[in-house]
Amino acid sequence: DAEDAEALELLCEYARWLAVFPIAVKHFLRPETRPGWEKEDRYKKRRYEIGPLLSDEDARNVIMEYDDEDGKPTSNSVSGTRVRDPPLVVLNRLHELAYDIAHYAFTDNGPASFLPTSQGRAIFYQQTGDQINILFGAYGAMERIKGTPLPFVYVIHLRTFLMIYLFLWNMSSVATYGWTGLPFLFLLNWALLGIEAAAVECERPFDYNPNHLTLGKVCVVVARNIGQ
Repeated sequence: DAEDAEALELLCEYARWLAVFPIAVKHFLRPETRPGWEKEDRYKKRRYEIGPLLSDEDARNVIMEYDDEDGKPTSNSVSGTRVRDPPLVVLNRLHELAYDIAHYAFTDNGPASFLPTSQGRAIFYQQTGDQINILFGAYGAMERIKGTPLPFVYVIHLRTFLMIYLFLWNMSSVATYGWTGLPFLFLLNWALLGIEAAAVECERPFDYNPNHLTLGKVCVVVARNIGQ
């Protein structure tokens, strides 16, 4: 009936917003610019990723982090004022939907055993809120990884010490073993410099480089799991 259809629509809307959450996190963690992307097409590409999960108005609130002078969402970071984080917009909406679902006003036209009690509603809302708070914690952890790279002085110290060490070691090895030791030295230099390069890649794992996390595939897997 109409009541069941309305309740089912609330659940479906919750599922759609839940599927949008990893997409919003991906957009927040990755840089705003990407080689080969035009700035004007940024909104279109992100809107295409969300697809029919959200309406155009909701999608604008999720994608656009800035508001213009009239208080309308905009993607212009120069003239606009940053007022929202996309993941927080999704999480706040999930909390609202969880409340609406938990306190949905069923009519009394069915068996009393099938009507949720006040205690049952409270338990459901608390458990759902706890699960949403776990998403809050995961998002906060990824935000800290993005926003806290190694201090510049620490990086300079490591790289300077590494280059001095390799230079002196190579000079000493060539003086001791001659030019025959160059292949072995080249291999060890490549290994140590590779560790440094790997550390740089792991420092910010949310970029577009091939060595970084495939966040797009993660979003697809999450959406498929929610759909099932």
